[in-house]
Amino acid sequence: MRLWPTTWSRGDVARRLCPLFVLPIAAVAACGSDEALEPLDQTLTVALPSFWAETLDPSMDGQPGLQYHGHMYDHLVGVGPDGKFDQRYGLLEGWDPGDDASAYTLTLKKGIKWHDGVEVTSADIAYSVAYYSREEARCAVCPVLAGAIDRVEITGRYTAVLYLTKPHVSIMHAFGPVGGDAPLLPAHAPNADPAVGTGPWKFSSRSEGEWIEFEANLDYWDRERVPGFARLRLVVAPEPDTRAEMLKRGEVDMTVLRPSGRPWSIDEPQGDVPSVREAGFQIDGPKYVNTTVMRLFTASESDSLNNNLDFRRALAFGIDSQSIIDEVYEPEVAEIAAGSALFSPLSDGYDPDLPPYPYDPDGARRSLEASGYDGETIYIFSAPSYGLTELIQINELIAEDLRGVGMNIEIVAAGYTDILARHSPRPQQFDDVAPAPLFHGVNYQTWPDILGGIKRYMTSDRAGLLTYQDLERGDRLYAELSAIVDPAERDVRLRQLNREMYEEYWAIPVVWRHEVYGLRADLVGWAPTNGTASDLRLETIRAG
Repeated sequence: MRLWPTTWSRGDVARRLCPLFVLPIAAVAACGSDEALEPLDQTLTVALPSFWAETLDPSMDGQPGLQYHGHMYDHLVGVGPDGKFDQRYGLLEGWDPGDDASAYTLTLKKGIKWHDGVEVTSADIAYSVAYYSREEARCAVCPVLAGAIDRVEITGRYTAVLYLTKPHVSIMHAFGPVGGDAPLLPAHAPNADPAVGTGPWKFSSRSEGEWIEFEANLDYWDRERVPGFARLRLVVAPEPDTRAEMLKRGEVDMTVLRPSGRPWSIDEPQGDVPSVREAGFQIDGPKYVNTTVMRLFTASESDSLNNNLDFRRALAFGIDSQSIIDEVYEPEVAEIAAGSALFSPLSDGYDPDLPPYPYDPDGARRSLEASGYDGETIYIFSAPSYGLTELIQINELIAEDLRGVGMNIEIVAAGYTDILARHSPRPQQFDDVAPAPLFHGVNYQTWPDILGGIKRYMTSDRAGLLTYQDLERGDRLYAELSAIVDPAERDVRLRQLNREMYEEYWAIPVVWRHEVYGLRADLVGWAPTNGTASDLRLETIRAG
């Protein structure tokens, strides 16, 4: 007898559901448990600046909301602490993209249970894809799934096939915690109250706008990640100074000091790190959450200085990134970016042997002279992109460095909407800031495997920024890499490309920015996921 339909559609979900996971404002009583089985009769209390949408339905929130509700869920695709694929962590045993990445066969690990004891099956995959693909969904990858997946066919209790609308070699990143925000949801309990997940923490109770509490899932399928605390309590405290003082007074065990990628204070880009450190607390958190890059608009136009290799080399050698980072950040907050601008330690194709560009002012002056530069004004658009308000200060320091090697630099204060209005039209609107408009901002990547970055920055795509000097080559590279189905083969090609682009100076990487937390000195073992501020893995923390 068939218990579930072999496919799910958005219509199936709409007919089956009223709003998912609707919870009363009053706290829900915690589920009973055998006290003797508690891993530790303590509560881990964490202060966060926001609860974002404050929902337990991931489809109605963005990735930051996983800090609130993600502790009770798991993603299909496993990612290790280094931010790269690792099958030990996800619900999938594996996946097969087929010959051309147009139909992915997914295989679940067996025996995984929802919090209510029901086993996870392929019906949950089909249901989740349909639910995230519905029009009302608001998660970041929801429209990606809606556009990329044609249908899901259940082929066995633990297997399902994703049929895509067209081949897509990187679609599985959407089902992991770095590139996506769509954890698996239960087909059998769409209106569960309290909400049901498979994760290391079970929902217990909450007071909206104040706190939410979870209890340890002692039957969690990954025995190495059964929580080290009996309970997890998250409290909201918007002000960074307040959170730091709560930590010092012992009201919380850990807190984010200054979130990476969200604006809190233009004057304190790392929050209260020095005083928290001096008070004896640890400073830790996920790494490489943001990368910042100097982009070169009009680089594909032959009359632009940004099209000139010598001029681009002068930019790369003329910026003293390490000194800038030392002046702006505490050492735990950021480090100098290395390699070509598309790559970071969590991306495919990363080469740890490629160093940062050297600060070489004499070499920069020689390259500048060789470029034919004749004192023209070089404009740098300065905006606090992705909430990194310290970029305004960093851009002033970059301008000072470049003036020191002979460039006539002018800063243009702008919001990103102003910059968008210039790079979105075709033709782009940079004639009044010729011959070399620059923009230092956050490196936006659709997928950690950098294909989205190539499309956005290096190709002639209608939505692209057109900041590569050879758009025809960029188009060819995107097509070539999109056709390499084997991830190992693709990684080899990307490493080669990393080295090629490193010598082109096509964009200048500056900062790898981390998320910064203060923790009690006796807490050990924390292993959050690098590359995202949202997959905190608080279950890994133990009291030392």
